Amino acid sequence: MLRDTYIINLAFDTWQNQVWFCDTLHDDRSDRRWADAKQSLEDVGERCSNASDFFNEAVKHFEEYGFVRIQK
Repeated sequence: MLRDTYIINLAFDTWQNQVWFCDTLHDDRSDRRWADAKQSLEDVGERCSNASDFFNEAVKHFEEYGFVRIQK
């Protein structure tokens, strides 16, 4: 079964990276969960001190909403 794929461009200071996620719950609220996760991502960035920390915390953040990082 194919699952929905979501893509986001993360940025912290001068660092940027495109990250792909797969929806592990695959329900009819997927798009709403994705929008909510993106909207609250700025809070994650505010508590990080560097790009590496932000990347790791952002991945955890999206996992809490039911999305898992995948490689493109």
